[in-house]
Amino acid sequence: MGKAHSDQRDRTLSLIRLLYQESDEDHPFTTQQIVQRLTQAGISVERKSIYRDLAAMNQHGFPVAYRRGAGWYAAGQPFTLAELQGVVDAVAVYRGLPSALREVLLEKLTALAPQPQRRRLCRPVALEPPRGEAPDRVRPVLDRIYAALQRQRALRFVPVTYNNQGTRCLGEACLVTPKGMLWSQERHQLLGWNHQTRKLTLYRPDRMHQVEVTDVPAQGPEADLSQWLAAPFGPDLRLQTTVCLRCRTGLAGEILDRWGREVILVPVRDGFTVTAPAVLGPAFWGWLAAQGEKVTLLSPTWAVEAWKQWSHPRVSGLEVAWKQGESAVW
Repeated sequence: MGKAHSDQRDRTLSLIRLLYQESDEDHPFTTQQIVQRLTQAGISVERKSIYRDLAAMNQHGFPVAYRRGAGWYAAGQPFTLAELQGVVDAVAVYRGLPSALREVLLEKLTALAPQPQRRRLCRPVALEPPRGEAPDRVRPVLDRIYAALQRQRALRFVPVTYNNQGTRCLGEACLVTPKGMLWSQERHQLLGWNHQTRKLTLYRPDRMHQVEVTDVPAQGPEADLSQWLAAPFGPDLRLQTTVCLRCRTGLAGEILDRWGREVILVPVRDGFTVTAPAVLGPAFWGWLAAQGEKVTLLSPTWAVEAWKQWSHPRVSGLEVAWKQGESAVW
């Protein structure tokens, strides 16, 4: 350690760093401990100068507090521990980040907490292998979508599809006014007004190619994004209807998790019935198939017939019955 000095600026800045990096309400520093730490850093200090610095910190946006019988601690941390834990948990499971960037962000977030709290921010989560486009390819698309929303302009892009061999195919370029972003089924979805079809349609950013913000003003009606996310099994209101299900007793938790506590379970022998909104897309049919005999679809009639045809080995799909029942869709 070099020769001790008494430069006021070094002393004050060192005190700020000490308290904001290493103290919290449960881990305060006594005045004597502060003097010792600054002395070890090569800064000559007196107790009365510490009190002047602490007062100056409170006056200039670095609040400190004193816990009687314990000592001084930083009282103006930008985030509470609970807030940082929430952000860390969200970043840890967000699939829109490349793994390397996720690790960097978690390290930076952890560094925002005082040293005594950092171990409590170590909250590892195991993630499934990524599917679809790499996150670093999707992020520029999201940037352009949000730019179009902010500027109230339309997007032009080429939709990506796949053929039966799994080969990537490009469709015809389309013009779409973004109405908002949804987070559903562990991915972003764009709700947009298609200028050609004059309809609200969902688009996946990972399947949008050659995306550019145009000078075409935004068009189409305003959309209530909450409605598009209200029902289980997907956000597409065009496929939404009301279903009645008969369920075995053991499925009460599953039903409440999917539809919420506000749905009414009507007791019947060996179980209950429930009437609730559902989007009758692939996710719903897949869920119904997975339940087997534990769930019986009771209504609407057209959906019951569609399910019977799909599940019967001699019939090939839902399309005919679906078209017959389109008039029942909200």
